[in-house]
Amino acid sequence: MPLSFFRQSVTRIRPGTKTSRGSTIPDWSSDKVSTLVIDGCSVQPSTTSLSQDGRILGIADGMTAYLPAGSDVQSGDRIQFGSDVYTIMGDPRVWPSASGSLDHIELNLERWSG
Repeated sequence: MPLSFFRQSVTRIRPGTKTSRGSTIPDWSSDKVSTLVIDGCSVQPSTTSLSQDGRILGIADGMTAYLPAGSDVQSGDRIQFGSDVYTIMGDPRVWPSASGSLDHIELNLERWSG
């Protein structure tokens, strides 16, 4: 049973794959991606930063997402929350609890604009 503050939903976006020069690589073509809505989540702001190198002004927006244990997410997936799409940075972290009632998966998310 999700906790009362885990009331948000996210959409997991997973690329298909294709072979290029003998290697299997992600294929983000719209007909190759699969999506999955995951309920019982909590998405919280984590970091933000400004990149200004004289040519480009960019903003990195970081979020931390907490998903129910067993959610089908992996590194390389993207997460849509509202109208924004974030990249999963690193591997999903599985956090088991001693009681079993707070088991969850933590995702570090980032999106760039600018």
